[in-house]
Amino acid sequence: MTQPDHAHEAPPAARVIPAKRSVWKRLGGGSLSISVLLHVILLVIGVFWVLRVVKPPEKTVDFMPNSGGGGAPASQSKALQRQARMIPTELSRVAAVGAESKISLPEPDDLRIAALEPIGSSTSGGMGGQGSGGGKGNGKGTGIGDGTAPGMSRGSGAASPFGMLSASGNNMLVGNFYDLKQTKDGQATGVQEAEALKILSDFLGSGRWSTKILEQYYKAPNTLYQTKIYIPIMSAALAPEAFGCAKDVQPVNWVAHYRGMVSAPKAGKFRFVGRADNVMVVRFNNKVVLDGGDYSAGLGRAIWDATSIAVLAGKSEDRQLEREMRRGGYDIPVKSYNYAGSGQYNERGGVMVGKDFTVRAGQKYPIEIMMSELGGLFGAALMIEEDGVKYDSEPGGAPILPLFQVDDVVPTVPVEGRGSPAFDPKGPVWKAMPGVMPDKI
Repeated sequence: MTQPDHAHEAPPAARVIPAKRSVWKRLGGGSLSISVLLHVILLVIGVFWVLRVVKPPEKTVDFMPNSGGGGAPASQSKALQRQARMIPTELSRVAAVGAESKISLPEPDDLRIAALEPIGSSTSGGMGGQGSGGGKGNGKGTGIGDGTAPGMSRGSGAASPFGMLSASGNNMLVGNFYDLKQTKDGQATGVQEAEALKILSDFLGSGRWSTKILEQYYKAPNTLYQTKIYIPIMSAALAPEAFGCAKDVQPVNWVAHYRGMVSAPKAGKFRFVGRADNVMVVRFNNKVVLDGGDYSAGLGRAIWDATSIAVLAGKSEDRQLEREMRRGGYDIPVKSYNYAGSGQYNERGGVMVGKDFTVRAGQKYPIEIMMSELGGLFGAALMIEEDGVKYDSEPGGAPILPLFQVDDVVPTVPVEGRGSPAFDPKGPVWKAMPGVMPDKI
């Protein structure tokens, strides 16, 4: 029997079916993982290297202080005064790490802030001891704050060299502060040094020292009560700070005006002895008896130049200038004293001796003290000398006089203070009396 032809054919070979591949592998997942991992490692190494090599730039802080009033009477001093009068609207501030502060004051030797004891009452909040840094706040500093620093303490009896916030009965002079750079409504006046001196001259020239002239300008909210004038040369910003208007008033071209009624400790002939940077004028019993600033309010100009100093001392042949000085209220020659602690005052003619005046025991007299700053620093000292009394003296011959004061609290003479003449701490105390000044405010 014949077999079919296909019976002799070889069986077909088995078909190999490939294994099913995942989507990840079809996309090349194996090599991609290795590549991504490698790039991540390189990126981490790169970031670490950059952080090690590149450092942030260090901040540079400029500690150069603002210039202002004070200094030598030569061109350097005038340049400082001009710089101080160009204080910008927003004053630059220097921040100290770890200190709370709203203001900062320069601390180089030429702008050293002097510390004083409380003026007015030994029980009132007053000035502390040594501090580091500066500012208004709770930290330690040379500024005004609650901390332990030679600034002003806050409280009902807070004191500064410019006076106390609260009165102790009637035994103090009443002080008000005016900013000549703005009106009473806060509008800018554009007043500069020359205009400020003209306003001061008009105030004196009114004869009655009419406060209506000053009332045209911004008046500080605080009234201060003063017992003596002993202010070593310091930042002029402390005046508006003390009167409660530091945020509204730049420390230049301002006026502080104190007034009251006083009674002498004894009958006799007296004279005021004092000096200020920039302006201090004393009016006693309705007469100007001392115009003792580096600037004369009566003349309306500076008097620290060599020619003016020589004329005031009666050592000049400039008769025209001498006549001008006499019209400005000076009795030529003007006597003066040089104290070891007076600093720049000695270079500017010394601490001036004012005109004689006579008082009776038990009688009360009106007194006014007008002070002003035209630059960036301020200082003033006012003493009193009795005619015919022999005082102890410094080696240079200047008599050590008592301060004119209406309390018995003795201020501390600051170490290395400028504009700080020696005084007799045991001097007589005048008595501030109740009463109304002839020119009512």
